[in-house]
Amino acid sequence: MSFNFKAYYIAALKKLLLFFTLILSLSVRGQTRPIDSLKQKLVQAKSDSSKVHLLERLGYEYLYYKPDSALVYIDQAIEISTKSAYELGLAKAYNRKGTYYIVKSKYPKAIEEFQKALPYYKKEGDSTGISESLGNIGVLDFYLRDYDEALGNFKEAIAYLDTVAKVETYTKYLANLSGVFREKNALDSALYYADRALNYSEKLNDKRLLSVSYFNLGTAYYFLEDYTKAIYYLDEAINLDRIPVQFSILAKTYRSLSYTVLGRTKDAEYELEGLEEKALAIKDQYVILRFYEAKQKVLEAQGRIAEALKYAQLYIALNDEIHNREQTNILQNIKVKYETEERIYENKLLQQEANLQSLQLQNQRYAIWAVAILIFLLLILFLILFQMYSYKSRANKMLKEKQQVLNRNNRSLELINTQKDNLFSIVAHDVRSPIASILSSTQFLNSHFEEFDTEEFKHLLRQLEDQAETLNNLILGVLVWAKSQMNGYNFHIQETKFADFLIDTLKVEEEAIKRKNLQIISEIPKEQIIKTDYQVLQVIVRNFLSNAVKFTPLGGKISISLEENNEFYHIGVTDTGRGMSPEEIKKVLIDQNRYSIKGTENEPGNGIGLILCQEIAEKIGGHIQVESTPGLGSTFIFIFPKYIHTDKV
Repeated sequence: MSFNFKAYYIAALKKLLLFFTLILSLSVRGQTRPIDSLKQKLVQAKSDSSKVHLLERLGYEYLYYKPDSALVYIDQAIEISTKSAYELGLAKAYNRKGTYYIVKSKYPKAIEEFQKALPYYKKEGDSTGISESLGNIGVLDFYLRDYDEALGNFKEAIAYLDTVAKVETYTKYLANLSGVFREKNALDSALYYADRALNYSEKLNDKRLLSVSYFNLGTAYYFLEDYTKAIYYLDEAINLDRIPVQFSILAKTYRSLSYTVLGRTKDAEYELEGLEEKALAIKDQYVILRFYEAKQKVLEAQGRIAEALKYAQLYIALNDEIHNREQTNILQNIKVKYETEERIYENKLLQQEANLQSLQLQNQRYAIWAVAILIFLLLILFLILFQMYSYKSRANKMLKEKQQVLNRNNRSLELINTQKDNLFSIVAHDVRSPIASILSSTQFLNSHFEEFDTEEFKHLLRQLEDQAETLNNLILGVLVWAKSQMNGYNFHIQETKFADFLIDTLKVEEEAIKRKNLQIISEIPKEQIIKTDYQVLQVIVRNFLSNAVKFTPLGGKISISLEENNEFYHIGVTDTGRGMSPEEIKKVLIDQNRYSIKGTENEPGNGIGLILCQEIAEKIGGHIQVESTPGLGSTFIFIFPKYIHTDKV
């Protein structure tokens, strides 16, 4: 006797696959806590949000232990959230109530609760909660054979999910999509999503998810009638120790069916040994149904018709029971959807009535506003007339003030032009002197070249080098000063390692330092970094060092220091030279008069360096400070900001 149950088998098996995926999705959120501890915390809780959270967690803990007790806590959470307008608490409580109805196998009611939670999650912007609700609704749609709705809900759940942070949940959704496409007979898509779920399961190293992914691939290949691959992937699933017991029984049952199709009836019979007791023990009707189907197929293939008929009858009776329950659930789902749509329509009618009343109130407000605006316009007209009078008075006063400012600016401009003319005349004089010296020296060298011995020749070259370096420093200072006076000039701020900068700067004075046997002292850390315009730093510090070397006697000391606070750097150069009187300091830094004297070894001076340095320092937002005692030495300090804006100066 032959009996073809494949159509029944496929439909029922597909539901079973998604059933276990649903269980996984529902277990994502919680973390088990002892019930007694949660109850104690509930007694001590003061805020409504804390109470709602604890009640929802108690509902979760009781859910698979005492479902009816779970419902009591969940309803209390809904009541408190409603009274306190705690919308996120409502979302979580409705979501948990949906899981309660799943446990009670009341799927239409579960969908209704999930649909209640969804708007609150959306309002709160809880993307994880939105994704979870949509995923649960999708699974329930699958149970109720609304596959298009299930597909849409799963895809929307993925769209809300952070797939990087929630890889495990994303993997479960991929498995769900595989089941939906299998039910829609889109087997290539079913295989594609099953394969993707497998890849993510391997990355997660989650043996439970991995076993389910292998199981899904095995069933997908069976529907594609590739029985060899089906057996391979089912073997992989069974060999994992974390495979759920239902999947283990199903994998062996399904592998038995594959062996039967391939004519390997002994292997098929071996797969089913001892499974009947395990299937009956877990009391899962879908698993039992699959076992009856596989057993009937093997017995029929072996020609044991009487025994095959027994299992066929068991299969038919159980399948009818499952089918009748599904039909009831489908009708309930249709009723829920109709009631939901009816509520939406009623809400739209109420909204229209509210809009009409709002429009009437708005018209009344418009009339009141029109009178108020008329009064307001009259008041504005009066204020405008008064303002015009006041404006005319202020304009006349402002015009006088601006004229005074203009006069002051003109006087200041005249003073600046006078200072610049004086500066240029000084520059012209001081540039001419070193050039004349260099020219004279080179002419003398050219005329008497053969008369010089080596030492005299070196001495003359050193003089030429000193004169050229003096001229170069003067020109560099003038160039930096000139650029700083330009409208729109931007200082070039860069990081500079001060120790390296100091070494390069001291090289210019290296010959004079050796000649005068000067001791250079610096305690600045090698890694000290400052940020400023390099050329400005070079001109000012080089001028300080040049003056210190020039006015420090033989065997003297020169100290270099660098200090900083929150806002400014302080670079100091201290010498043990002749020092300066307050009158001399005032003449150079305040009056900006040319003041030039020779050094301790009759070194020439240009008399303009400090004047240029002071103006350049002011342009960058700093200044030069001098502390000096005649006969004991001087300290020149360049103070400038740590944070210099490169806007136009």
